[in-house]
Amino acid sequence: MKLKFVLAIIITLFLCSCSQNNETTKPVEQIPNLTVLNFEQEAPKYIEKTIILEGIVSHTCKHGGKRMFLIDKNDSLRVEIIAGKNVEKFGEELVGSTVVVEGIVKEERVDEKFLSDWENEVLNSEEEKQEGKKIHTGEAGHEDANNQKKLRKINNLREELRASGKKYLSFFSVEATKFEEKK
Repeated sequence: MKLKFVLAIIITLFLCSCSQNNETTKPVEQIPNLTVLNFEQEAPKYIEKTIILEGIVSHTCKHGGKRMFLIDKNDSLRVEIIAGKNVEKFGEELVGSTVVVEGIVKEERVDEKFLSDWENEVLNSEEEKQEGKKIHTGEAGHEDANNQKKLRKINNLREELRASGKKYLSFFSVEATKFEEKK
């Protein structure tokens, strides 16, 4: 009798311990696939999250190769891709090819303070050049034209911000953790 009772307790404990050790397996979270066409629309849902994006490389930055731009086949939209710490660079030979990028969606918010700070920086750099404090490194007039272009961009963004009725504009990019050229 005692033996049956002890045996019943051991079996019960064994069965209870087995059922408690079974971990409930969580479904593996799938990385969302976005397209260049739906990126701007979907990006707010994935800020600081990993996504996969496929597109055609329209440009890689020649100085350092730390940025590239993806377009759709109609060249109607483009997405900026920034090389993350695991990506050495984007080579110029990628231009025209299709790549698949895995990376983290980043958001840059542009508000009135950002625009005012940027405008002051541009205006101050212009004053420094006029006082001869800045070293000229490009062709004649290049920096002034560039500053005028920046000031126009700042004013355009101000107009866009006012028209939006929001406190900031969002600009999205992808920080690449890895990428692969499709053959």
